[in-house]
Amino acid sequence: MEIRHIKLDYENALESKKSLLSSEIGLLEILKRVKSYRNFRSKELGYKDKLRLELNKFRKKIEEIQKSLPSEYYKVDKRKNKDRKVFKRDRDLEEELNEIKKKLSKLKGNIS
Repeated sequence: MEIRHIKLDYENALESKKSLLSSEIGLLEILKRVKSYRNFRSKELGYKDKLRLELNKFRKKIEEIQKSLPSEYYKVDKRKNKDRKVFKRDRDLEEELNEIKKKLSKLKGNIS
């Protein structure tokens, strides 16, 4: 192996060293930012995971509440795999109006 020497004047050597050191500084700052990003990203993923777990718990509680409600007032729409309240339209408006009138007439009869 042959050793070769290159002659540099003092100013060029000094400028090269400055350039090399500033490149190292830039790389170290990039490394510091990458580490910082990784920390923030891991925290973000932890928060997202906690949020997902809490949303699952909340969804289960909503399902329990829906199951406890009378089934004639809602049904679960399973066609789209989404739980959605779909109110039944079985009761006619006239029937409801007649029921309310009967209740009102009973109350008026009790007052008189």
